[in-house]
Amino acid sequence: MKRVLYIGWIGYKNLGDELMFDLFKEQFKKLDNSYKLDSANIEYKYLKNVSIQDYDLIVLGGGSLLGSVENFIHPFIISYLYQCILLNKKVMIWGTGIDWVPKSLIEPLENNEKIPVHTSPELKRMIDSVFEESVWSGVRGPLTQKILKLYGIEKCHISGDPGFLLDRSQLSRPKNIQLAEEEKRIIGVNWGTSYNHIYGQDELKVEDNLAKALNQLIKQGYHIYLYTVWEADIPAMNQLYSKLSDQSKVTLDRTLYNHNELLSLMENFYFTINLKLHANYLSLAANVPFIALGYRFKVFDFVKSVGLEDYIISTDAQNIDENILNLESQILNNQAELKTKMNETLKNYRNRILEPFKNGLYLE
Repeated sequence: MKRVLYIGWIGYKNLGDELMFDLFKEQFKKLDNSYKLDSANIEYKYLKNVSIQDYDLIVLGGGSLLGSVENFIHPFIISYLYQCILLNKKVMIWGTGIDWVPKSLIEPLENNEKIPVHTSPELKRMIDSVFEESVWSGVRGPLTQKILKLYGIEKCHISGDPGFLLDRSQLSRPKNIQLAEEEKRIIGVNWGTSYNHIYGQDELKVEDNLAKALNQLIKQGYHIYLYTVWEADIPAMNQLYSKLSDQSKVTLDRTLYNHNELLSLMENFYFTINLKLHANYLSLAANVPFIALGYRFKVFDFVKSVGLEDYIISTDAQNIDENILNLESQILNNQAELKTKMNETLKNYRNRILEPFKNGLYLE
């Protein structure tokens, strides 16, 4: 029996983090019955109780698992994976990424400028070993990869996020999702909170600008559909709803859908505006154009990975409402081309992120 441990931000009922583990499990089930899967939350208080000796493969799952607020690369994660390697366990990095990088460093990274990184010789040695010895090292996006290269890491490739495995062709239509027949031009809007840990540190300002744009779009004939991916986001969504002037043209949906239900819902949207990262992946999978609200580094990593940098608005930008209205016009004029590009991108990354499963998780 080949035993696999998946590590991620799981257990908090956040759709994005749970989604990535669910997608891993979906592919894992297609392997033969000689594989057994367990999971663990990445926090020390949970991992310390997991016996590495019991497993053949440790998978660092999807999410922002490599980075932290204080460091581009989290010492605890690297140290843990290094200990796995010392015990002769196989390690896989499956679509993870870096987050919490200051906004001021994004442009220099995009321009391939040198950015100083600070690390101890010991941590550098562990980082080198982890990536050199990993059986497969796929990271979320090009900005994550560029930061790793600053540490001298060359043995990693851009696999994309596990969210690229979302597949609308396999959907069974849930009966509980119904939209009025007359609602033809619907904008799906995902709003929530990151407890003000966003670029600009002013969620209220972003919310006010978003409400201003949505009120204008309502006047232009759109119906607004507010949806959520995390229970903690509902109070912020309620507050946004209260700022919309014609609520007869707004649907406030507080239901916490699973990813297949959300995909089915999204197929009815003309385009989406999203705060949370994986709301954008869902929109991409539904082949519905999106406007991403760039609240942290990981969202910029995502749009860079799919070549849609024109469709992100940083949360520290001036005139967010005007930017939204301008992008609505672009989507209106370029929808066919956008959908074609999104489909091609999704197919490309799906093939990449599936590679480990095609190779028996390198446990054969």
